[in-house]
Amino acid sequence: MTTAKPVSVTLLYGGLAGLGMILFTLAMYKAGPTVFLSSTVYGMYLIPLVCGVIAALVEKRRGQGWLEFRPALRICFGILVLSTVLQTAFTWLLVHVIDPGFGKQLTPLLLANMEANYRRFGMPEDEISRNLAAAKGEDLFSFGSMALGLARDYIIGFPISLLLAVVLRRQKPAVKQHKTQ
Repeated sequence: MTTAKPVSVTLLYGGLAGLGMILFTLAMYKAGPTVFLSSTVYGMYLIPLVCGVIAALVEKRRGQGWLEFRPALRICFGILVLSTVLQTAFTWLLVHVIDPGFGKQLTPLLLANMEANYRRFGMPEDEISRNLAAAKGEDLFSFGSMALGLARDYIIGFPISLLLAVVLRRQKPAVKQHKTQ
């Protein structure tokens, strides 16, 4: 008899984290456009981090207490990648297929947020006007815009995954070999 191969913790916990992020997105959607675009949404990124830690601990237990750095990084970053892809795809479907009217409600709020951020960073008024005029003609939730946001999430998430992998790893001690004469 063959033993069943254990389920990949990255796929399992990445899927669970993705589901959690989708449910978080749905809750934000139900709360309305203002909440959907608020800073509360950043709390959603704790879900893949927690799932990454849990998955690494599960994998460490499978390895009798040992988990090298590279597998720990692969697990933590893999969960982040999988869950954010699922959440981004769901958000795109939400604003383009499920409720396109909601996507249209978000546009003026996004433009107002952009203007506030430009002013906070001291951008000149003529540049603010030019950037807002260019953004008004675009779909701010286009596939390209969302893919760019996904890339930003990966750039920010990779160092965090590195840090988690360093904390969670546990290397096997090197075995010393004695020379016999």
